[in-house]
Amino acid sequence: MKFDGIYTPVITPHHDDGTINHDALVAQIEYLIASGVHGLINGGSTGEYYAQSIEERKDMASFVKEIVGDRLPLIIGTGAIRQPDSIAMAEHAAKIGAAGLLIGSPPYAVPTERENALNALAIDRAADLPIMLYNYPGRMGVNMGEDFLD
Repeated sequence: MKFDGIYTPVITPHHDDGTINHDALVAQIEYLIASGVHGLINGGSTGEYYAQSIEERKDMASFVKEIVGDRLPLIIGTGAIRQPDSIAMAEHAAKIGAAGLLIGSPPYAVPTERENALNALAIDRAADLPIMLYNYPGRMGVNMGEDFLD
């Protein structure tokens, strides 16, 4: 798969009590699709994955996939401190028919580029889906540079 065009991160709207506002989420997704984006990214930092449990993230990914269907590619974020959590998200993405994975560096861990690459490969192998690398060194403290890609 070639990622071509605009892939927009989906935010996670909440009610005042902290629960996910599914009606607002549907409206956002429909707006983005109508606006002509080429794909959506669910479960990245813009979607506040770090404030959700793995089960909440899986439920959200499934819900978004139901709304999007096959209208455009859906990329599922796998970011987590623990590699088993990232792998669980990757496996779930494959199970629901996502088009690909968003793989970033694990927060707080500050791995070497080699460790970071091995982490990304483990997540990739868990789902065998196309991957979009999320290189955000200013926030994660590590760069997906030449050593990572080598």
